[in-house]
Amino acid sequence: MSKHAQQAAIPANRMSRLNEWLVIVLFGVALLTPFIAQVTGFAADGANDNRALAPFPKVNSWREIKLLPRLAENYVNDRFGLRGQLVHLNSLMRYSLGLSGARDVVVGSDGWLFYTADKILEQHTGVDIFSSAELESWVHQMEADRDWLAKRGIGFYIVIAPDKNTIYPEKLADYPRAAVTRIDQLAARLKHSDLEFIDPREGLFRAKAAGEMVYTPGDSHWSERGAFVAYDMLMERIRQRYPSVTPYSLDDYTISHGAPAASDLAYILTLDKKLVYSVERMTPKWKSHQIERQAVTYRPGWGWRIIENKNDLKNRPRLLMFGDSFTDYVLGPYMLYETFRDPVFTHNNGGTFNFNLVDEVKPDVVVVEFAERYLHLVPMKPVGFDPP
Repeated sequence: MSKHAQQAAIPANRMSRLNEWLVIVLFGVALLTPFIAQVTGFAADGANDNRALAPFPKVNSWREIKLLPRLAENYVNDRFGLRGQLVHLNSLMRYSLGLSGARDVVVGSDGWLFYTADKILEQHTGVDIFSSAELESWVHQMEADRDWLAKRGIGFYIVIAPDKNTIYPEKLADYPRAAVTRIDQLAARLKHSDLEFIDPREGLFRAKAAGEMVYTPGDSHWSERGAFVAYDMLMERIRQRYPSVTPYSLDDYTISHGAPAASDLAYILTLDKKLVYSVERMTPKWKSHQIERQAVTYRPGWGWRIIENKNDLKNRPRLLMFGDSFTDYVLGPYMLYETFRDPVFTHNNGGTFNFNLVDEVKPDVVVVEFAERYLHLVPMKPVGFDPP
């Protein structure tokens, strides 16, 4: 090789070595960055897993030693540095392609999000419906509960909160709604029962046709307007027994638009700060009747929390409410809890109620609200049920 060629090769070799070192450094940075982020706390805010993270590994006996590697791996996988940021980036990229980054959420038309847990899609598409025996069992248990309460002079009302995909099926075109679903079967069967059954679908469809958004794009629950439709229909039925109870009307609220109080599905996707919605907000014009902060308590043998309200509506019937998040979200706090005396709320437990609370609370009215998604659960004899 000529002297000139040798001199030319020296810078090339140096550049090659520089590139090699650059690759090594970049590789080391890529390996160390998550560790540094975790140690410094930069990545402390993890992803919205909507689940409990794996606990610190602990073994209680020598037999469990063999489980330690897997427990340690689960713990580290749930907490490695930048995990939340990477999960968020993955979810954002998938959403931009019309895909979901979470198992229990699907992305529908126009970016609308839909919840899929609790057999919602199976019910929506007709894969999961009542058998004849299941339907009769559901109705008979509710009638038995009604009769038990009636012997104590207590009114019993059932409200179904339709799933979002039932009211906006066009936003979920990839999963066509079946001709008959569980809520259809139940509504048809209860036409031949004297149960006080409130099915707000017709009212919700009317409000939707009038241009009202009765569910919102990023949340699985009805909007404040949607909740009010159900409240209005429920109160119309209750006033047949308690005509002195005056329900609120839309004129009792200040209507404005702004960010929703919650967007649970956007939160599950870690996109609650990216997906910004403007929805109708209903602010009560009246001064709240609540005179004490809500008390959250528990009872032996009943795993659900019990929310006890104190208000100044001393001449109103007292309410015991068995519901779920459709009540907890807005129907209760802004509507029912401001209409009845000292309301008490706990979960509907899939239709297996806690009637020990009836003896304790001594309500005049018991309202049960079921999210449509929970109709696949089998109601059983309530806790504290003592048939004559």
